[in-house]
Amino acid sequence: MKKTALLALFIAISSFSFGQHPTCDGSRYLNPTYSVTQTNGILFGNNDTYSGNNQDLFFDFFEPTGDVAASRPLIILAYGGSFIGGQRSDMHAYCDYYAQLGYACAAIDYRLFDGAFFPIPDSLKMTDALVKALGDMKAAIRFFKEDAATTNTYKIDPNFIVVGGISAGGIVALHTGMLDETDPIEAYIDPIIANNGGFQGNSSTNTQYDENVMAVLNYSGALRRANYIDASDVPVFSVHDDNDGTVPYASGSAALFTIPIISMEGSYIIHQNAQAVGLNSELITYDNSNGHVSYFINQTATDSILQRSIDFLYPLICGVGASIETLTVNLDFKMYPNPAQSSVTIKLNNANSFKVSMSDISGREVISIIAKTGSTVISLEGFTPGVYFAEVQNEESGIRERKQLVVN
Repeated sequence: MKKTALLALFIAISSFSFGQHPTCDGSRYLNPTYSVTQTNGILFGNNDTYSGNNQDLFFDFFEPTGDVAASRPLIILAYGGSFIGGQRSDMHAYCDYYAQLGYACAAIDYRLFDGAFFPIPDSLKMTDALVKALGDMKAAIRFFKEDAATTNTYKIDPNFIVVGGISAGGIVALHTGMLDETDPIEAYIDPIIANNGGFQGNSSTNTQYDENVMAVLNYSGALRRANYIDASDVPVFSVHDDNDGTVPYASGSAALFTIPIISMEGSYIIHQNAQAVGLNSELITYDNSNGHVSYFINQTATDSILQRSIDFLYPLICGVGASIETLTVNLDFKMYPNPAQSSVTIKLNNANSFKVSMSDISGREVISIIAKTGSTVISLEGFTPGVYFAEVQNEESGIRERKQLVVN
């Protein structure tokens, strides 16, 4: 399969389905219309670290200010740091972004490896770190499911929980969504799981609640083996640099201090396996990039990637089988010719004014204009041949639609 930077690879919605959430109104979960209330330091679990130190586990909670909804979809995010560093505040900006759209979001703690770093921790120690972190994320999921069944303090719909993370956090989220006792797990991992409370973990006692989630947001994460994925698993959205030297894009070793530590299979193989079993999967690849999570380095690329995650989640939250173009059909956004050479016409019926922005495959915005009539002609002089993304936003409703443009 040819890799194309920032070209999303879609497959049809899988048989694993959800109904439309009652809070969907055509704008919520699409447009950043909410102010955000942040509450820090909420205890959800407790456990011992690798070195035997007892650690309380906290999350910071983000929600739309004054929200009257009785239950909302929740996104749980885990930070990166190779299982040796990082903190939940690293995910605050991302939680704030999702909460502005109407989601509730929790940035969580998980236990980090706190043993000796010389010699470099081996694959057994880092697998133990992963399993501990996995148990911690599952404890966070159970916390919200228990709350929904009892006091409903956080107003979470237990059937609409998404997990995600960056780098190590993405690894944790992927294993949360894809790994269970029916998977072909290597023999050496079995005792590590058993010693950490089994597949549910032991970071909380409320194991009467399940840890099922509806989707995974994978930002440069990986699975120990992609054959954990089967048709009963959940939709997955992935972004990855294709020459990532820290967490492999395909098959390779995750590295610690640039030293290969543990064999893993990254987003490319995860996407292939997900497609093969009929799961809804999207992969955005940064071609010819040897960076790690390079797409979150500048704000323009960050905004582009986060918007793509919203485009992925919205049909799952607000109606199975829908696409962003279907959901924003009232825009009646047309773009022609496509492919184009010297210019492209963008036409939007039923709008007095609209914003047009175009970005290249790296996420860099190359043009942004406000059209005061129903159509506008954009000159492509100076555009390098390639793939671009044109986004039109109705200035009155705020509804957006995005299409791919090929410039010859």
